[in-house]
Parts: sequence; structure tokens; C-alpha cells
Amino acid sequence: MYVKEFIKVPPSNQNMSEVLSDQIRCIKSTNAEKYTFRDETGLNCIGPEAFFHMLARTGGLEQYASKEWVINHYKWIVWKLACYERYYPSKAAGKFFTMSNVLEELKYRYEREVNHGHRSAIKRILEGDASPSLMMVLCISAVCSNCDLKNDTSSVAETGAQNSNATKVELTDGWYAMDAVLDAQLSKQLAAGKLFVGQKLRIWGAGLCGWVGPVSPLEVSRTVSLLLHINGTYRTHWADRLGFCKGVGAPLAFRCIKSNGGPVPLTLVGVRRIYPLLYKERLSNGGSIVRSERMESKMVQLYNQRRSTVVEGIVSEFQRGAKDSNNYNDTDSEEGAKILRILETAAEPEVLMAEMSPEQLTSFATYQAKLEATKQSDMEKAIKKAFEGTGLGEREVTPFMRVRVVGLTNKIYHGKDSPKEGLITIWNPTDKQQHELAEGQAYSVAGLVPINSDANTLYLQARGSTTKWQPLSSQVTEHFMRFHSPRKSVLLSGLGEVPLSSEFDIAAVVVYVGEVFADPHQRKQWVFVTDGSISESRSEELSNSLLAISFCSSDIDDSSFAPVNSNLAGSTVGFCNLIKRAKDQMNHLWVAEATENSIYFLNLDPRPCSHLKNAASLTQKWARMSSLTLDKLREKVLFIIGDCKG
Repeated sequence: MYVKEFIKVPPSNQNMSEVLSDQIRCIKSTNAEKYTFRDETGLNCIGPEAFFHMLARTGGLEQYASKEWVINHYKWIVWKLACYERYYPSKAAGKFFTMSNVLEELKYRYEREVNHGHRSAIKRILEGDASPSLMMVLCISAVCSNCDLKNDTSSVAETGAQNSNATKVELTDGWYAMDAVLDAQLSKQLAAGKLFVGQKLRIWGAGLCGWVGPVSPLEVSRTVSLLLHINGTYRTHWADRLGFCKGVGAPLAFRCIKSNGGPVPLTLVGVRRIYPLLYKERLSNGGSIVRSERMESKMVQLYNQRRSTVVEGIVSEFQRGAKDSNNYNDTDSEEGAKILRILETAAEPEVLMAEMSPEQLTSFATYQAKLEATKQSDMEKAIKKAFEGTGLGEREVTPFMRVRVVGLTNKIYHGKDSPKEGLITIWNPTDKQQHELAEGQAYSVAGLVPINSDANTLYLQARGSTTKWQPLSSQVTEHFMRFHSPRKSVLLSGLGEVPLSSEFDIAAVVVYVGEVFADPHQRKQWVFVTDGSISESRSEELSNSLLAISFCSSDIDDSSFAPVNSNLAGSTVGFCNLIKRAKDQMNHLWVAEATENSIYFLNLDPRPCSHLKNAASLTQKWARMSSLTLDKLREKVLFIIGDCKG
């Protein structure tokens, strides 16, 4: 009889039969290799070494089935058969846990592994032929209660767990075993008894630490460990087959993602909002600054202009000092240097060169080439030093975009709790992600990493090249609750209905663009707009028809900061993702803040702002017929900001 994999039976309340021997009852994975059978006489003990010789007599080659190989497989076979006897006492009745079955199992494993090249999941991972992130089912074979994680800094660092909260367990695929470090939350599950020896786990997205190259599972160091995270580790059915899983597993419900639970192999989300591309620059002082695409473009232009000025200055200095630098001394080029000095002082150097021998010309050309290379090298060093001295070294800029999502909720299992929202930051997004991700579309997403969470929002990170976004078909999306509210243009007359701190979009005509000014922590600019949706019949309504938008930059030293050009006054502009702030009751002004995620458009045809096109047309039409009103509004703005000049 060949039992092809380790089996953990479902929990049972049945009392174990009193006829089970104390030895079988005490067999664990940690001591199974030491178990010995009694021969027919009852006098001789039959252990792993005896089975090694029995396997050799049946054709097993020591080259492949070494003593270590036999001891390893003997251990897992004995533990497995003992589990049969313990959990199925009436059916097993001593028929499973026998010497003949152990030998047959060893022969079967030799046939599979040696003759047919079968390799278990752990063997393939340790030999470098399979990724530990693939989905697999493994069994907890032991808890390493005496392991010292305080010295295992690599494991702790990669799991992100504190020393006191992380635990090591031994996992087996039924053929081999290796250690695994549990993150803090899985360790709590283990301490609470929700994870236990003999339990099978479906593992997806695991890491591997301490591994430096292909190694046999029989020779692997105990410093090599799988890294398990709660977001990718699930309890599975007791009858699931050990080893790698075929196909793709079920996605983790978005609401079940733990903020410090490691990478999320797969989840389902609906996209509510896609924010514009941003650029984060890491500064030399260790800080950083985030810029919009428009501001980054200005920064690149200014940066290149400054570098060009520095380069031109260095090149001019080298050209002026070119004669003084002709002092290259090299024994192989002495003749070339002499020829150069003679030619520099000669009245007719062309005549002298015409009379030179080929050897002299070659020596002169070699010297000139070396001299030019030295000058070029010196100039490059001088330019690099000048860049560093003026703060114009290489910039560390990373593009990213944010996507606001919500977990999908099945209509059948919809409860009272509102679905969990998330904000995903995609670093170095691909062109496909920038142009094909769409608001209102549902996706299955692989490779997200949660970084933080609050009561309302889960914050996650993604890498453009490694995170996969697969759109769900409309047929699949129909099974989930509606999650998307399409963008719409808000009128100033209806701004009171927008909750504080909420996002809104508006199409408005620019009345006045304020000057950029600095406060203690940032540079700021106010822009005042209107849309003509409020009646002019009363004087107070004139102020109520103004919206003041604040643009800020945390880079206090960036004198080029001017997100809105003054020449936009009088233009109709579409603003997206503004944040409503408290109204200025003294001046009867609506107030909004333009954050990093805010953006404005002059051309309202592209997809991100096409919903503002009709409102912009009406506003533009109103502005053409309301020049006097716009003048009054501008005067009102100037009065508010204390500038009474026309």
C-alpha cells in the first residue's frame, strides 16, 4: 500500500482506543526518526539503519538513498502512519503502522524521487528551482519554542516583527521540512491555539531568508527560513494535498487585510478615484518633496538650465587655461611633448609637420590623444565637483500615483458594515497603469503591501512593474454591491451640500491669481474663482459667489513655486479633487484646498476632466456676458486681500 502524502485528519471528539500502544501515542515529528520496530522474535530493534540496508537489498543505490535520505523519509513515514493509528483506531487497528508499510513507502519514495525525478515543494524551493511565493500547502510539524530570534536579525527584519512577538515553526510537505518565521499576528494565532502541530496551511506570497544558493534539504542550515505573513497564510482543509497548488487561489477579502500583515497575494477592489501622477524627490538633507507633473516639468527645466550654466563656465575656464595645462609628462610620450612645444612656438608648424617622420607623427598623435583624455577627465571631475557645490547633483526622483479603492462586497453576504476603503500608492507606475486604470472598474490586484491603517482607510503600496491589475468582467462585477459614484461638476450654488473635508470638482472662471508668499512652513498661493451660478440680486450674494482656492508647497526654498500663472485670470478652468474647507464667514467666501492630488485643466476634453466640459461651457458663456460682475468680484477680492490698487 502506498500512502502518497502526509495526512492530517479532521478534529474528532472520539476517545482514543485504549489498545493503542503508549509508544505510538507518543510519536511526534521530533522523535519519529528514533522509533524502532521489533522483529518477529521481539528481541531485535529495527530502526532507520536497518531500513537503509533493506532498501539497498531491494535495489536502492546508496549514491541516491544515503543514510541521511533514509532517516529523513523514515521520520515522515513513521509520523504519518502513527497519525493514522491514533486518529482512526478502529479502522487502522494496527494495519497501517507496520514494518512492511514503512519499507513499501521508502521504496515508493525512491521510485518517485530517484527514478522519476519527482521533487517536493520544499526541495524545489531550496534547490532554487521554485519561488517560495508560489501558493502551496504545508503542514506544521513542530513549534520551535527554543529558537533564538534575537540573534536571527535577517528573519526579524524581513518579517517586520519584533523579537518578542515572532515565532519559528517547522513546516513539512510530507517529504522534507524547513523552518518558517511567523509574523507577529501569526505568532498570536499560534499562542491562542488557532495554529497547532499537524495543521495544514495554505501559504501564498511567502519570503525566504538566509538562502544564498541551491542547497539540498538534507544539508540546509537552520538559518534558512520561510517568512510567513498573516495576509498570505490561511488555514486549509485537512484533506488538501500537500505541495504546490495548481491554479490561482481565492482572493483575500479587502476588509480582512491586516495593515502589518505582509504582502497581499490577491484581493478584489473597486476603483473610486484615480489621482494625477506625482513626483517625489529625495533631497540631500534626507528630506523629500512631492511635486505635481506641471511643477516637476518646471523643476526639470530650471535644473537643466542651471547645470548648463555651470558646464559652460567650467568649459570656458578650461579653454582659457588650455595652454597652461600642456605639461603632460609621460616617458612613453616625451618625444610627443617636445614636438608639441616646438610646434607651439614655430612660425609655420605645418611645414615642420610635413617634414616629420611617420614615427614622430605617431608619437605626436599619441601624446595629443592622451593629453585630450586627461583634459576631458579633469573637466568632468571639475563639473561634478561644481554640481555638488551648487546643489545640482543627480536628482533622486520617483514618479507615483494614488488610487482610491474600496473592497468589493458580495450582494448575497452584504452586511450592515460599510465596505473598507483603501488608498493605494503605485510607485513607478507603468504606462499601461497610467492610461488604462479606470474609475468605476473592478479589479483583482496581486502584490499589494499594506503599510498603515486608520478607522476608515487602509493605506497600501504597489510597484508598477510587480503589481498586477486584472479588470473583472461586467458579468463578475454584477455579483458585487455598487461601489462607484461618477464624478460630477459642483456648482458654487450647491457647494453647501458638499461635506467638509470632502473632494469635489468644479469648472469656474478665474477672477484673480494671488502672489506667491511664504509663511513659516510653506509657500502658498490663493486663486479666486466663480461660476456665475449664484444670483446677483443682493450685495452679499456677490461675495458668496467667490471660491478661494489655496495652493501650497512644503518646499520653502523653492522660489519657482507658482502653481497657477497670473495670465490665467479670465480663463475658464476645470479643477479636480479640491478639498472643501470651512467657509470664511467674515468675507462670505467659500474656501477650498488644492492638495497634492488636486489638478486643473484648461482643455476639458481628456478623460480625467471630461465631466466638467458642459459646466465649463455654461460658465464661459456666462463670463462673456458678465464682464461688469467679474470686475466687481475682482475689486472685492482686492479689498479682501488688502490691495486696493486697480
